Amino acid sequence: MASQQHIDKRTHILNVAGRLFLEHGFAGTSMGEIAKAGAGSKGTLYTYFDSKEQMFEEFMHAEIEARVAPVFELPTRTDDPTAVLRELGIRYLELTTHPTVSAILRLVIAEASRFPKIGRLFYEGGPKAAHDKLVAFLQRCTDQGHYDIADVSLAASQFVRLCQADIMLEFLFCVREAPDRVEIDHLVDSAVETFTAAYGRRS
Repeated sequence: MASQQHIDKRTHILNVAGRLFLEHGFAGTSMGEIAKAGAGSKGTLYTYFDSKEQMFEEFMHAEIEARVAPVFELPTRTDDPTAVLRELGIRYLELTTHPTVSAILRLVIAEASRFPKIGRLFYEGGPKAAHDKLVAFLQRCTDQGHYDIADVSLAASQFVRLCQADIMLEFLFCVREAPDRVEIDHLVDSAVETFTAAYGRRS
């Protein structure tokens, strides 16, 4: 079992490496630069990680677990799915426009064509895992009689896109600033209203 000192050192290395990855990209960051930035000697780095690729994968995994996973923890049963969707939509937009998360999104988009494994890692651990949780929630809501949805996977994608509107592309491409809470509330309220009008069970 790893000692606390070992765990702390490993975490420190990941924090240093993560900052450099976000500033310079995966390809633009070397093990030597990570060492110079305060993570220890190159020899020390290889004591904790087999490669830069492993370091990047673990950095991405840690960020996904810390930031993405909690947003999509949805209840197994609810009497008010619209309230759950509204809260989810707000948390989702706050997450994706957070400076660190948006930097990761831009990094993955920039590196995925050269390093497909990075793209797959992020997609499977982030967007796909989140999508699957939303699908499961909407299926439960459909089974409980709240919604009338034939294709819950499509409906889950539609809800997320409704929340994003044009804001996310404009933000990721630095055309505009991140939306404030007032704008987020407006976007999500509209998304929930449109989604409910399309899929709400009619008595």
